[in-house]
Amino acid sequence: MKRTISIIAVAAFLLLAGKSQAQNLGINLGYAPQTTTDFIVKDMNGFFAGVNYNHALSGNIGLSFGLQGRYNIKKEEGTFLSVKGTSTHTQILLDVPLLLNFAIPFGNNVRLAIFAGPMFSFALRGNTHQKGTESITGLSAEKDFNWYGEKSNYNQFDLMGAAGAALEFQQLRLFAGYRMGFLDLNKSDKAKSTTSGYFVGLGYIL
Repeated sequence: MKRTISIIAVAAFLLLAGKSQAQNLGINLGYAPQTTTDFIVKDMNGFFAGVNYNHALSGNIGLSFGLQGRYNIKKEEGTFLSVKGTSTHTQILLDVPLLLNFAIPFGNNVRLAIFAGPMFSFALRGNTHQKGTESITGLSAEKDFNWYGEKSNYNQFDLMGAAGAALEFQQLRLFAGYRMGFLDLNKSDKAKSTTSGYFVGLGYIL
């Protein structure tokens, strides 16, 4: 009997804690730096933009489907004798997050949402552009390295886990969280490459 009452109490809380989530479409953008172990470049600045659709499942529980583009970049400079070298690393990815969320309403159109779930990520492009310039003669040379060429040791697909929280006020949404890759992106048995990083962003619910 006590077990039944407890189940009913929990169900009542989920359904009556506030207004039910409605289906909605949103746009998001933000900052998402990335750290990758045993990779071409370890730390990169990252920026993302995309859309998401939230579908209400029951009460304040929802399931969000998203599609976003992510752009990572890092620039490095160095000098040896009279030669100055620069390397620009860039990466473009397509992310598909599938996040279960639970919203806690506080009144006055303010809600706190907690979310977690998998995120599928595919690297569309990865490149390192190097340039060396000799300061006395002014001569320079440039070359590019494709991370995912025919003889590449790196996988383009990654399965990640993401979790975080969002504060929603009317149609605005501030969110932050952390993501971690589960797959080894390095095809070589001598090293293991996994990604991780936090993210912060701003969203607008249409």
